Amino acid sequence: MAVTVRTETVKKMCQPHDTVHKGRKAPATVVPASWKLTPQQQAFIDVFAEDEPKKQ
Repeated sequence: MAVTVRTETVKKMCQPHDTVHKGRKAPATVVPASWKLTPQQQAFIDVFAEDEPKKQ
């Protein structure tokens, strides 16, 4: 005898009285002082520290 099970996922809906979630926390862009970075490496890290990518 076979039993068929049907499941549904429930998606939470936002309501006006729900608490607002805080945005992403600031990225950690401080590197240890012992690291000797080239200007290219520092520029690479700085790209990811920006909130929005630059438009080309």
